[in-house]
Amino acid sequence: MRVDELRNYGKDILTIQKNMKLPLKSKMKIINSALGLGGRLVWHMNPVGFLKFIKKVKLEKHKALQMDWTHVRAKGISEKDLTSVISKQVVAKVMVDILGYEQAAKIRNHFSDRCAYYILQEVFAKPEDFVACGEGDFLVSFKEYYIALQDAMKEVGLEEYEVGIDTKDCFQMNVTYCVYHEVAKALGNSINCYYSTCYGDEVFFPKLCEQVNFEFKREGTLATGKTCCDMKFTRK
Repeated sequence: MRVDELRNYGKDILTIQKNMKLPLKSKMKIINSALGLGGRLVWHMNPVGFLKFIKKVKLEKHKALQMDWTHVRAKGISEKDLTSVISKQVVAKVMVDILGYEQAAKIRNHFSDRCAYYILQEVFAKPEDFVACGEGDFLVSFKEYYIALQDAMKEVGLEEYEVGIDTKDCFQMNVTYCVYHEVAKALGNSINCYYSTCYGDEVFFPKLCEQVNFEFKREGTLATGKTCCDMKFTRK
């Protein structure tokens, strides 16, 4: 098997997710986690407050869609994908507006802790397939696959990247532009992108790496004020 024959090779994440068919077990995990997320929001906002939250999300989304997104569109993003990103970041913003960052992040991160791995494992090829393609070496095939993913992300205007480290024992991908960060920043606070989006990487990649004797580390993200979102994979 070649790397370019692996599942979802050369596709961007939003395209993959649109066509994703989750196994029943993963689907049930996500449904239960989503119900739990909704329940926690109702608990902290109370039922009337939750209805006001839904209404505010709709109003804020309408306002956000009328904003000038020229700088984002210039990267090549489709209107459908831009609307999807705006919708997600509006929800993150309104949660913070109502609950404060700490509580909003706690609730959203609990959701990610429970299901981010089950979602992202369907985006990437299986760990054992990377090992097989690399003839026993996970990193050889993984970095080729990951670069193809990031090339696809750049092509559709979602992200831009540079390779920071590339040795036989360590590979670091630096995301230098992210549309989720740009939208969150334009909506008033880029840190909202961290708890609503970036945090999922920190749930998924450590679990992926554990299965192939690698370690995942991150020093920071665009959302937390760094110059890039660094993704470092090191052989143990």
